[in-house]
Amino acid sequence: MSTSNNIEELLRKGIEAARADRRNEARGYFEHVVELDEKNEKGWFWLASVVDSDEERRICLSNVLHINPNNERAKRALDAL
Repeated sequence: MSTSNNIEELLRKGIEAARADRRNEARGYFEHVVELDEKNEKGWFWLASVVDSDEERRICLSNVLHINPNNERAKRALDAL
């Protein structure tokens, strides 16, 4: 399996786990995604939704905005913190 296919599969599983409120499982998938591809905007954004602290959320959302300064959802989420 190629790395990009692997990342997409990890994202899919992570999103599924996050939506089922299995936060720890989802976090593991999203952390793996950003380890494989530190510029994965979607991985950082979803990781922000399952981390434990506001500080971790800020870090994740800041990474999203570093990758894509035009991500309005990340800007709004960061402003809300």
